[in-house]
Amino acid sequence: PSRVAGVPPDMFSSDGQLWGNPLYDWERMAREDYAWWKLRMKFSSELYDVVRIDHFVGIAHYYSIPAGDDTAKNGVWVDGPGEGLIAAISSVMGGKRVIAEDLGIVIPEVGRMLKRSGYPGMKLMQFGFDSGPDNEYLPCHYDKNVVVYGGTHDNETLVSWYQTITGTERAMVRDYLYDYTTPEDQLYKSMIALILRSAAATCIVPMQDWLGLDNSARINKPSTVGQNWRWRLKKNQLTKKLQKEICQMTTRYGRMNWA
Repeated sequence: PSRVAGVPPDMFSSDGQLWGNPLYDWERMAREDYAWWKLRMKFSSELYDVVRIDHFVGIAHYYSIPAGDDTAKNGVWVDGPGEGLIAAISSVMGGKRVIAEDLGIVIPEVGRMLKRSGYPGMKLMQFGFDSGPDNEYLPCHYDKNVVVYGGTHDNETLVSWYQTITGTERAMVRDYLYDYTTPEDQLYKSMIALILRSAAATCIVPMQDWLGLDNSARINKPSTVGQNWRWRLKKNQLTKKLQKEICQMTTRYGRMNWA
């Protein structure tokens, strides 16, 4: 390849992330009416109830890095395929739901594509406490057509996240929860309850957070290799007590799906 994929320097890495995988030949794909994508997404819709398009912002613009570089610092942003690809995907999904992972460096065109496609975007509660009350990731700002996570596979667990943020941010979490009495080692439950009672139509809570585990159970640390995607749930961890607690919380906030 002459150019490869990645992302520029960010909060995870000062060198950016050099993924190294080749970039799509979007011009040829457009000439072929995105036939490869149609086959891929149609097959996914047959396997899964919901399909998430990771790095959705890449449809609007993507980061292109010279092949052979050792870091992602010298990359440039390039226009992506845009709504032509979204129309092709939607035409074969057969009514199955699509989630757009719209995190990262978002430009206005991403918001416009989301609105026109009808796909729900994503919100991460962990991103809500590093600024003031206007932060879009605070649950009070969610609309219905979003999917909210406490954190995704790329983030710290709720327990370790709270331990590693600044004192100012921890104070903001307490203030926002209006909870000054719950012991710190149990505060993750208040955070889960916070996103469950938000307006977001869908709420996803990783099992590590239901279990109150620290970063020893973290799934992935971006820009690192060798120790990721190893955590597994053991049978004895999903106790009857925890099952009852999950049932009670999801029922309390109207998230029990009886279908």
